[in-house]
Amino acid sequence: MLLRNRLHDSQSMISFGMFCLATGIVAQRFIHPPTDFLQGFVAGLSGALIGLSIVFNVRGLTLRRQRNP
Repeated sequence: MLLRNRLHDSQSMISFGMFCLATGIVAQRFIHPPTDFLQGFVAGLSGALIGLSIVFNVRGLTLRRQRNP
């Protein structure tokens, strides 16, 4: 399925949101870089992934609610 079609599919949006959440938690929990710069980079990356997870999950839920009134 094309990316354009997946942006309107609630199940794909929720699945991608859960993937972002899992990746963000794993990055935050298990990656321990040696320098302060890389620690900040990993913290920022995991925060961005968790934020994307919220966006994609909320979008998927609103799409699901629009399809099933």
